[in-house]
Amino acid sequence: MQSGSIVRQATAKARRSVLLALAGAGVIVTVFLWQHMDRAAKEHTILDCLVEAYQLTADILLSDERLTMSALMAAETGKSSWSERYAKNVPVIDRAIKRAMEIAPPELSAKFDSDTRWANDELVDMEKNALKAAEEGDIEIARKILDSDTYRKNKETLTLGTTKFVEGMIGNLKSELEKADTHAALVFSLALVFGAIGGVTLWVLLVRNLNKSEAAFLEIENRVRHLAGHDALTGLANRHSFREKLATKLKSATDSGTHFAILLMDIKGLKKINDLKGHMIGDLVLTEVAQRFSSILGERGHTARFGDDEFVCLLETSDKNEAIALAEEFVTSLECPISDDDNSVKAGASVGISFFPSDSGQDEDLLRKADLALRKSKTDVTSNVVQYHSSMDEELEERTRLEAELREGLRSGQVVPYFQPIVDLETEQVECFEILSRWEHPVRGLIPPDDFIPLAESSGIIGDLTLNVLRSACKTVKALPGDFSIALNIAPQQIQDDWLVQGVLGVITETGFPPERLEVELVETALVSDLAAAKRIISSLKNLGIRVALDDFGTGYSSLSYLSELPFDKIKIDRSFISNMLQREENIKIVNAIIGLGRSLGFHTVAEGVETEMDADFLRKIGCPSAQGYYYAKPTPAKELGAVLKKLEPAREHREIA
Repeated sequence: MQSGSIVRQATAKARRSVLLALAGAGVIVTVFLWQHMDRAAKEHTILDCLVEAYQLTADILLSDERLTMSALMAAETGKSSWSERYAKNVPVIDRAIKRAMEIAPPELSAKFDSDTRWANDELVDMEKNALKAAEEGDIEIARKILDSDTYRKNKETLTLGTTKFVEGMIGNLKSELEKADTHAALVFSLALVFGAIGGVTLWVLLVRNLNKSEAAFLEIENRVRHLAGHDALTGLANRHSFREKLATKLKSATDSGTHFAILLMDIKGLKKINDLKGHMIGDLVLTEVAQRFSSILGERGHTARFGDDEFVCLLETSDKNEAIALAEEFVTSLECPISDDDNSVKAGASVGISFFPSDSGQDEDLLRKADLALRKSKTDVTSNVVQYHSSMDEELEERTRLEAELREGLRSGQVVPYFQPIVDLETEQVECFEILSRWEHPVRGLIPPDDFIPLAESSGIIGDLTLNVLRSACKTVKALPGDFSIALNIAPQQIQDDWLVQGVLGVITETGFPPERLEVELVETALVSDLAAAKRIISSLKNLGIRVALDDFGTGYSSLSYLSELPFDKIKIDRSFISNMLQREENIKIVNAIIGLGRSLGFHTVAEGVETEMDADFLRKIGCPSAQGYYYAKPTPAKELGAVLKKLEPAREHREIA
């Protein structure tokens, strides 16, 4: 470590200077040399221990912050990557604490162990339980554990105990250094008795070199403190340091009656940049974003890196319009590409804003409300900057209630499959049923998928919902006369689910539904998010005999590249091209082109959104194999499938006679 070498160089200079001073002192010099070398060795050892103690302090603080952040993020997102980060940091803090206890006095180590062992053990158990709950999809339980008073009190006990232990350890080392200095002073006094000139010369040299050693030590101390409070990549303050700054600012603003704003920013597309370009380019993006934000903010506030792809800004202003304008300037600054010699990438940002004191007078509540506004900005199609409003808390409460009701609805069978037939245009016989989820709520009535599927996706229960609906659909269609297939829609984020294929296999095995009669439909956004994972999923499904379709074809800019890379069995023409096809010549050309493309590549083609007989007749004439839409039937509950089939059969016979 460079800082350690500075101390060694300084102490080496001190020894050389002392040796020169002793060269002309005869017997007194010999005695003094022995005494000084003994003192210098002690000083060197103590300085090394001090350096190590400050480094261990930084390691303990950083690792503790990372453990807390990992547990909180796992509870917030349910992602296993945060649990893995938590597990990686456990041995780091354990090693740091163990080494600190080795170099500390035994009585100090024993007191630290007795003061904190129960809190640490209980804290670790709570974090592990929270991580386990998050991994099992029980995000609400995980949050409750980490938001509990018990967790906070244990955290405070452990932090206080660690702080006292570290302060005691460093204080003890400094005391030893002072004792060494005292011993050196005694030696100097004796030297003065036997040789005033040699002693004075020696004292001057020692003081001079001791000052150099002290300067080197202070430099190390400053570096350790900077490391403990700053992000190593961007150089900005870290989460822990920002929280301390916010608490201090909150107190001073309360006393002085001043106002300020919290701007919480999320960098869009960072995961995609890391996946496509590598983490070195992702780090380049984060560094450049930090520089641009700091440049724009100037001396008007403080910026920190708050998470992997999150930054936070404390803006000292009473003008809400100024805060919004600054946030918009942040977002605009990212429109300029970030480049190195070989790569050029473009990021984006979403910003949520809360204000003191109008939104809250508490630091954690200000951050929470800024985060609520940030979530809103991520889904707002009109603006990337959103200011907190009290309605967001109401929306969160309603969302929380609805999520709890959805979980209960899944357990009690309220979420059921509806079926829409896909018809062979040549024979006009039903060849397949697309499965569409509906929530038959006992109080709210029939809830359409647009109102609860996004909730299922964000709360991590989309996998259970999909498998429950598939299980019910398999049983229903298997009981129908005829070998009808079913088509199952997969949400984009389910591509990341390593257990997706096993779950589907478990359902069809349980119900005895033939895999060759099952189709899985993927939308292009699923492929964009992780093409490699999509390839693995599609390959595994096809190995089981399950067909795979690309849904909503034609709406994505890179659909053709996916057709060349992925072995689809079917493409479905998006309804936006069919609904007004006969009124728009451009749409006719696009539909013709897609049908021809499917024919040349060997894909079965289905036209979605067929609503009139004229649409069906035209598609039949231009060679489209299959169609789906309200012209044949709306999405239908299981109990009405028989009636739908009877309705379609006479219609087919009538058209054949005509």
